[in-house]
Formats: sequence, C-alpha cells, structure tokens
Amino acid sequence: MVYTVQDKVVLVTGANRGIGKALVEAFLRYGARKVYAAVRNIDSAKATFPEACEEAKVIPVTMDLSKPETIQTAAEIATDVEIVINNAGIISHTGPLDDNTVERLQEEMTVNVYGLIAVARAFVPFLEQRNGCGILVQLNSVASLRCGVSSVATYSASKAASFSLTQAMRQELKPKGIHVVSVHPGPIATEMLADALKEFLDVAEPPSNVAERLIDALTSRNESCDKPNPPFLVYPDEKSAHLGTVYERFAKRVVEEGHSYG
Repeated sequence: MVYTVQDKVVLVTGANRGIGKALVEAFLRYGARKVYAAVRNIDSAKATFPEACEEAKVIPVTMDLSKPETIQTAAEIATDVEIVINNAGIISHTGPLDDNTVERLQEEMTVNVYGLIAVARAFVPFLEQRNGCGILVQLNSVASLRCGVSSVATYSASKAASFSLTQAMRQELKPKGIHVVSVHPGPIATEMLADALKEFLDVAEPPSNVAERLIDALTSRNESCDKPNPPFLVYPDEKSAHLGTVYERFAKRVVEEGHSYG
C-alpha cells in the first residue's frame, strides 16, 4: 500500500490566492477528502471556491497569523486535520537601512515567524494523533537561504528565522511521528511578487508548479509503505532547484546529519 493524499484532511493558510489557492486546488484534484481554507476573511474563500464550499469539500475558517487567538479557534474547528500547510506570509519592499526597516521587520516577524510558532503549537496536538502520518509543511523561500535582493532585506530576515524554526521543529516533532517539510520557492507569479519584486515576474513560475511538486514530494518516496516519507527540503521551481543543488552538500552535512562544524 502506497501513501497518497487521497481522502486526507488538509489545512492551508493563506488559501484564497497565490500559492495557497493553488495548493487547495491541487489537493482537491488529487482526491483530498476535505481542505480547510484558512483565511482572514472567510467570504474570500467562499468566493474563490464556491462549488467546493457548497459540497463541503472546502471548509473556510477564519485565521489571521498576527492574531494567535484566531489560530487557536481554527484548530478547535479542524481537529481532524492530517496535513497542515502554513503558506500565509507577508513581504515588503524594505532595505536593511531604510527609515522604516525596524517597523517592517517587526510586522514580517509577527506574521512569518511568530505566526508559524502559533500554527505549530495549535495543530501539533492533532497531528500527533495521526499514528505517524501527521505532516506539517512550512512555506519558506529561497530568501531563507540567501538574501539576493537588498530591497527585501526584512522579508529575507524573517524567512531565515522561519527556516531556523522549521529545522528545530523537525527535530522536536520527529519523535512524535510528525513529518516536517520546508518548501523553498523562488520567484512565483503571485500578487505578493508583483507588489514587492515585479522585476522578477518575467522569470516567475505559476503557483500550480509549487503545489504539484509539493504533492509529488509528499508521495513519491513511498513505494512500499502506507506512511509518508517526505524529504525535509523541497525546491519546487527551476530557480530554487539551482540554489538547492548548491545548498545540497551543506544541507546534507549540517541539516540532515546534524554536524555543526567541519
């Protein structure tokens, strides 16, 4: 028996647009039993997935990563979840020495880092009950690994922090039977990219590529087992794959094997 996402219950944060929307659509296409669409305004999810909401295949839930109480309330609704994907995040066009750098960094840390902590705290108790099949996915970024554009310095800093936390969560949650996956997209054609880094739109890939490659990662290493065995690091597009190749040796030695030096 092979592990698949068919009949699984999934929760996606930031589900009403961009990568989040593509993730919801892909999981439904691959037969997920139900997807909780976690958004700040549930009307946006109802408008984005009208038919699926009518059929109760998509369940909109209110969640704002800057408000931990909404995350806890959503977790109390989605108690049957098996796969949690923390996709929501914010980005600003802010350099390292701008007048508003500290303010923007605080905003991005609140959502991109503290939000991740709150999501994990709220949902780990339920994922732990899945008998080794619970999965926590964090949408990080190539900017988690390298700040290649100074105009998104605060975003890169927040995503580097979220990646560090993702690594720590992987270690802490493995004994609980929870699989942690860190996804590192490069330029993806979303409203967020258009707002902050429109100069990369010409080389950006569609959000559907991220969704397809994540599902492939969750299912492709399970030829003889009905439990998930996903890789920790997923590079879902051509640009990120190039960086991932360079990062691979370091990742294997430091992230995978736990060596700190040498």
